[in-house]
Formats: sequence, C-alpha cells, structure tokens
Amino acid sequence: MGKTFALLLIFSIFLLCFPICKGNFSVQPREIFITMKDKLIHGNTSKSVIITNNLEESINISWYLDHPTPDLIRENKTPIPSLSWISIKPQWQIIPANSNAIFFIYLNIPEEKENFNQHWESWPVFKQEETQLFNWEHAVRLYIDTPVIFPTENDKNQNLFSVVTENSVIIFTIVIVCIAVVISLFIIKSNMKKK
Repeated sequence: MGKTFALLLIFSIFLLCFPICKGNFSVQPREIFITMKDKLIHGNTSKSVIITNNLEESINISWYLDHPTPDLIRENKTPIPSLSWISIKPQWQIIPANSNAIFFIYLNIPEEKENFNQHWESWPVFKQEETQLFNWEHAVRLYIDTPVIFPTENDKNQNLFSVVTENSVIIFTIVIVCIAVVISLFIIKSNMKKK
C-alpha cells in the first residue's frame, strides 16, 4: 500500500508540475453552420475560424479534415461524401505570442442532384506543430446544409437568359450612343463644309 501511494504521489506531482498541461491555443467558434438556400457555394464561404495563441512564444498551427465517428456525429447529419470538397486557407500559420490568426473555409461541392437537400457534418481539426510530449488538437464541428431543390435546366436557362438580357441592354445602349455620336459628327462636318 505504501509503495502504491508513493508512486501515485510522485506521478501526481509530475503531472502538476508539467507546464504543457495548459491549453496552448484556443479555437472559436466551436461550431460553424453553412446553409445554402438557392445554389451551392463555390469558393469562400465567408465563414472563418479564429485561433488564439495563449503562449508567450510563437506557435505554428495547421489543420486537417476528419469525418466524425457514427457515435459522435449530430442527429440528422451524415459525413460529407468527400473531404476534398472542403478547404481551409491558409494551410498553416505561425501565430505570434498572445495574438490571433484567421483561417477561412472554402467549399467546392459538385453541382450534382445527389448533393442537394443534404445535411453534412465534418470536423476541421487544428493542431500545433508537434514539438512537445502532449500536442493539443481542437476540432470544430462544421455543418453544411445544401439547397433543397436541384435547379432544373429551365432554371439554368432562365438565369442565363437574364444575364444575356442584362448584357444585351447595355450593349444596345452603347451602340445607340455610338451611332448618335457618329451622326452628330457627320452633321457638324457637313455644316462646316457648307460654310
């Protein structure tokens, strides 16, 4: 009994004195919701993660993406089919002592029918460069809800037609102005010749 108590005491003192047990960095927010109403987002989602360096020295933070395990995933969510559809920029960042860094979330989900009306969950995991005995990792729950309705060909053609119509009006206006300028110059030149 005495040996067990002595070993337990030594181990407890070792853990209490170990400086790495405090959190080296923190991550905000812990959950991010990306909800798409009419169309899929391609590129920057305008969602970001803020990493705060709590140390008196610079740290190097990077990230990787992970699928949540079935027992940890939220209700009514499924893992995203491909982690390659999510990107976070920058890939890594050196954060000075007691300051922050921002990582931005980008999406590139293929516009296919099966990717609509989906409710996915993925975990961006931020980690410190491995230099110590204990290396902290912080996972952020990323929820992605895609648009409910897949755009039909008519919708796509309507959008294309509206763009073409807007551009046609601009082009038509420019052509009319140019013709008016040419006619005005022609009239002025004719009047000058008569004088």
